[in-house]
Amino acid sequence: MGSAGNLHLLYTCPFCWKVRGLLEHLDLEHERIQVNPMKAKKTLPSAPEWTKVPVWVDSEENIFVDSTPIMKHIDEVHNDGKLWASDDEERRDKWMEWVDLHMSKATIPILYGSLFSALKTTTRVSKLEKFGFISKRLYAWAGFPIMWGIIARSRVKKDGRKPKQLWHDLLDEFTDSFNGKQFFGGEAPDLVDLAAFGYVRSISPYPQFSQLEDHKSGMEWYRAIEATLKV
Repeated sequence: MGSAGNLHLLYTCPFCWKVRGLLEHLDLEHERIQVNPMKAKKTLPSAPEWTKVPVWVDSEENIFVDSTPIMKHIDEVHNDGKLWASDDEERRDKWMEWVDLHMSKATIPILYGSLFSALKTTTRVSKLEKFGFISKRLYAWAGFPIMWGIIARSRVKKDGRKPKQLWHDLLDEFTDSFNGKQFFGGEAPDLVDLAAFGYVRSISPYPQFSQLEDHKSGMEWYRAIEATLKV
C-alpha cells in the first residue's frame, strides 16, 4: 500500500496532534512535512488562502484544511467512516464541538499560564520546530513573554481556575460522559476520543504534562487510546 498522503504540520501544534493520532490509530502510511512557522504563508500548499496547520494533501494532490474536517475526510476515505458513525449523532456532534471548544483553549493556559511555564514551553518549541538559526532564538526569548502576557494570562484570569484544575475539570466532564464505558465511543475509541486525545497528547512533550498524570480516569482513557496507536 502506498502513502495515503502528506501531513504538513508543526510538531507542537495541538490540531496537528489530532490528525497524527488518527493516522497512527488507522496505521496509515503517510509523510510528515514539518513547516517552518516563520514561512508558513509562503510554503504551505494551501497558502495564501489558508495559512494554518495542519494541511492534508492526499495521494491525488487534493488539499484539505482544518483538523476536524481533515479527520472526518481521512476516516471516510480510508476507514469507511466507521469512527465518525454513531447511533446517537446528537451526542456525538455535541461532544465533538465541546472537545474542539474547551480542550483546544485549555492547552495554552497550561503551557504558557505563568512566566516560568512559558519560558520552558517556548524553549522546548524552539528545539522541536523547524526554525532558522536567528528565528529560533528570536522565538525562544521574545516569543515566551508575548504568549504569556497577551494570550495565556488573559485566559487564566478570565476562567478563574489554575490550569491544572481546569484540565482536571475537563477530564472529569469528558470521562463522565462515557456512561461507564472505557471510551466515549464505547468499547473502542471513536473520532471524538481521538480528537480529545490529540489535545491531551499535545501537552505530553512538556514538563506540564505531569499535572495531568494524576487524573486517574483521564489517564486510564489516555493510555488505553495510546495503546491503539501504530507508531
